[in-house]
Amino acid sequence: MRRSFVWLAAVAVATGAATLAYHGPGRALVRGHLGDVAATMLVYAVLGLVWRARPRTRAAATLAIATAIELGQAMWHVTSAAGALLAGNTFDPWDFVAYLAGVALAVLWERRLYTPVAPTAPA
Repeated sequence: MRRSFVWLAAVAVATGAATLAYHGPGRALVRGHLGDVAATMLVYAVLGLVWRARPRTRAAATLAIATAIELGQAMWHVTSAAGALLAGNTFDPWDFVAYLAGVALAVLWERRLYTPVAPTAPA
């Protein structure tokens, strides 16, 4: 089970790195929103590694963390590049959609890889 979270984290980091490297059309959309999808997948994976809880509980905690950071962006302005990369610097209500998508993908990843499939009876 832990291996699933390690792989999910690796996919999230690779996705995040790809969004940073992307310089094509729609760069702002890709970097802003796909990066948020990857970030929430990474948070979910890290929580999965350190916290044995139901997927629903981890999903709620991941969304709470993302929401707290997003609401914080409405109150602060990060000026360093590292701070902007880690916590962002612009409040965008559409980020909540990206967070939901990232958490949904992470939960699907976990359930798809580690939900036992019942054997089918021969016909």
